[in-house]
Amino acid sequence: MKLTKYISYAAIAAIGAGLTSCGSEWLDITNNTQDPIEDYYTNEANIFQSVVAAYDPLHWFDYANNYTGINIYPEVLADQCFPGGGDVNDMNQWKSVFNFETTATIVLDTNYSNAYSGVKRCNDAIHYMFDFWQPSNQQELESRARYESEVLALRAFYYNHLWHWWGNIVYYDKNLTGDFLGVQYTADEVYGFIIADLEKVIAADNLPEKCEGSELGRVTKHFVYMLYTEVVMYQRDQSRYPTALKYMEEIITSTKYDLMDDFAAIWEVSGEWCRESVFEINYSDYLANRNWDWGGTCGGTVVPGMILPRGYKSTDGIHDNTGWGFCTVRKSTFDSYDPADKRRDVSIWEPGEGTYTPGYQDTGYFLGKYAGRIGGNAGQIADAILNYNNNLRLYRFSEVLLNAAELGSPNKQDYLDRVRKRAGLESVPATLDNIIQERAWEFLGEGKRYWDLIRTDLAKSLLVKGNEIPDDRTGNYTDNKKYLPFPQSEIDVCHGTLKQNDQYFSN
Repeated sequence: MKLTKYISYAAIAAIGAGLTSCGSEWLDITNNTQDPIEDYYTNEANIFQSVVAAYDPLHWFDYANNYTGINIYPEVLADQCFPGGGDVNDMNQWKSVFNFETTATIVLDTNYSNAYSGVKRCNDAIHYMFDFWQPSNQQELESRARYESEVLALRAFYYNHLWHWWGNIVYYDKNLTGDFLGVQYTADEVYGFIIADLEKVIAADNLPEKCEGSELGRVTKHFVYMLYTEVVMYQRDQSRYPTALKYMEEIITSTKYDLMDDFAAIWEVSGEWCRESVFEINYSDYLANRNWDWGGTCGGTVVPGMILPRGYKSTDGIHDNTGWGFCTVRKSTFDSYDPADKRRDVSIWEPGEGTYTPGYQDTGYFLGKYAGRIGGNAGQIADAILNYNNNLRLYRFSEVLLNAAELGSPNKQDYLDRVRKRAGLESVPATLDNIIQERAWEFLGEGKRYWDLIRTDLAKSLLVKGNEIPDDRTGNYTDNKKYLPFPQSEIDVCHGTLKQNDQYFSN
């Protein structure tokens, strides 16, 4: 049941010092605005609130004004989808980055601030739990050890987000004071900091392999393994490939996960936290109060509404009629699937000509996995399109198998075959090219493809000017486009100490 979701309801309740409540039974937050923080964060219950607050920004990336969802935004930049929308000016920042011609004033400014909000909350939690709280027994000591590992892993997750998009970021593990000016590091140095945190968490071994029941959504050892492997593979740090492979094999042999027999079942509400799920970000429509005034409050996600076609008449009795028409799927993507591939008609939805109003970059094909369903936001009490109940499947077991295959497991052929067999396909050799292509088919709509193209150097040949539709991409990806320009607003508040990624503007 969605009512048992651990992080989804109460994370927002712990903003700052934790002054409001979303009604979850497991967290009773009272107004303590008169308490100095050094007096407030002296017991486990209040420390736990600060930990929950560190989870909260996980939910913000789908909306936060730029609508740059972790899964959707990379899709519109890769080679399988178009930005879409109502017209060329609808989410124009998407179009500018899609065409590799963005500027410092047309960029993901709220995505940037959201990630740093997460960093700030993680640093706060560590500060409070070690500087203000004195555990009084062994159980509390063990709780603090788990909390620290959770927060360190979350901080690595937020920094990983910043590192992927901007590379040469300001990094700090203690919150800034005074003039709030931090040290800007190279992307390689930031990678080292992220890895150090993840290695510390892994070495401490304070996290469960997998959570169950009311704890679904908390950081686990296997979440950390997946994040570690993602970071190592993106950096192409071959010295750590054997370690990453060991972690993937450990997840596989744990027998805690398996592929779902029915690919379509993964994306139903009943498929949330199924046996294939390694980690999900929880969203729910139950009393969901996300609204246009503040998109960070408790509730659901906007992604299902964003990717529905505009003006859809709900003729199939399944899909909702609230769509904005973003992230249209290329016909070439549809055609790339084998007709026998069971994933195709789950990942890609054809609503039918005449059942919707064509928007910008319309192809007739839309993302299917997260598309909003009728009744999918029935429990919300605010703005319906912001509050669909679809969890974001961040890491699935199929990715564990394909990671292990790509990293050179002796069992790589078996791992690739397992993924293809579930899709209804015959075996192909487990070459790097075939594995990367399999990822394209397996993870359409999940935000993996863009990063795969960059880390494998395929971006330069595939992310180029196109003519598939009249409004296709007008610019080419080059190595200097790997990192986006920093928001000019951030440079301004840093009084010029944050140096721009000027290479982005090079020819």
